[in-house]
Amino acid sequence: MKSATLSMLALLLSGTVLTGCDSAESAVSQTASVRPVKLMTIGDTAAQQTRIFPAKIAASQQADLAFRINGELVKLNLTEGQQVTQGELLAKLDDRDAKNALLNAEANYDLAAADFKRKEEIFKRKLISKAEFDTAKATLKSAKAALSTARDQLDYTRLTAPFSGIVAKVELDNHQMIQPSQTVLSLQGNQQLDVQIELPESLLLTLNNKQLDEKFQPQVRFGSHNELFPVTYKEHASKVSPGTQTYEVVFSLDQLEQLNVLPGMSAELLLNMSAMNKDSVGTIAVLPQTAIFKSDEDSLTKVWRYSAETKKLDSVAVTLGQVRAQGIEVLSGLDKGDQIVAVGASVLKPGMDVKPLRWERGV
Repeated sequence: MKSATLSMLALLLSGTVLTGCDSAESAVSQTASVRPVKLMTIGDTAAQQTRIFPAKIAASQQADLAFRINGELVKLNLTEGQQVTQGELLAKLDDRDAKNALLNAEANYDLAAADFKRKEEIFKRKLISKAEFDTAKATLKSAKAALSTARDQLDYTRLTAPFSGIVAKVELDNHQMIQPSQTVLSLQGNQQLDVQIELPESLLLTLNNKQLDEKFQPQVRFGSHNELFPVTYKEHASKVSPGTQTYEVVFSLDQLEQLNVLPGMSAELLLNMSAMNKDSVGTIAVLPQTAIFKSDEDSLTKVWRYSAETKKLDSVAVTLGQVRAQGIEVLSGLDKGDQIVAVGASVLKPGMDVKPLRWERGV
């Protein structure tokens, strides 16, 4: 009797374990049947045709400032990042020798001027020769030139700002002996900034400099800030960048009050490329090739549209246009706001349960 009871208990336990295994396998099977898919949302055509280029910010005005003469640096009280105005004194050399030289030049000039005036009167009365008069005249000219040089030498002991801007780099310290043309500091203008990008030759051939601002609506944005700021075309290089086969194109950006934009920062420049695609007026979207497939049932070109309510896919027939670098144009069959499978469309089936993933490219 005891043996029969144990046998019955073993049968019940084994049935429970088998039932649990079946439930687990069913759950795993159901989870495995849900396929992750990358979705993209159909948006405005202009947004889809916007090209984004990595950009670098540079100072529109920049100068390495140096003295024209040698001497001891006695005044340099600047810090990097300091704002300065045009004409402001930035640095100064010991000017004692220059002042003494100027006093000597002034004295020599006064003496030469007095001597010339006296000999001019005497020459008019024919009491001295023409040679003596010419010598006095030449001495005066030489003294005048020496005086002008002495004044310049004194001016050269002062270094002033050629334009308003920001001190980018201070290279020297006070009381150092410096040589002519040795960089003392670097100054960058703060009124305008340059936005530099690299464009391939295929795009540069299409761009019309005069209509660039109007048609392509260039804008720039910075880091995590989504706000866009207009820029204007400034210039482009006529020589290709070595190794990249691209040309540098420069845009001008007025200094911004709301953002502290500095030279050397990274940015993104946006160009509306729809102006280059005049035949694409009726374009609804530009899709990657991986989003488009050929139906085996009716041989129509289709895409998979995702329903957020049913979490299912249904195929939609579309009409295609031109092939572009960004993808293939869709002329009809889709509406703004539709969510489309972007990758792996050819391996999906109708009614398949899917789990949406974010499509990084965006449209």
